[in-house]
Amino acid sequence: MAVELHVDGVVKLGQFGEFLKAAERWREFRRHRGWCVPRLLAGLSGTMNLVRFIFRYDSLAGYEREEQLVAQDPEYVRLAMLMPFDGRLEFTIFKEHETPAAG
Repeated sequence: MAVELHVDGVVKLGQFGEFLKAAERWREFRRHRGWCVPRLLAGLSGTMNLVRFIFRYDSLAGYEREEQLVAQDPEYVRLAMLMPFDGRLEFTIFKEHETPAAG
């Protein structure tokens, strides 16, 4: 069962360029470690400066394994903290449902 983690945050006003640079360094760090590299979406309507990272995992267990590694890596935390978010981040996990075959 595939799962997606969506992480929503609001970038501080006037710091979107800095955010993009920091996010790319953070994503490159994840790529180098062999971890899931999330897609990055920026809102075109709604909350100003809203961004969403979308991580896709083959299973919830895969996500949990990676979270354990991330939590133990001080360089990962340092790079993540360079992204200028305003306030808290919101984490939501979705599971994929397959539509039953007709018949």
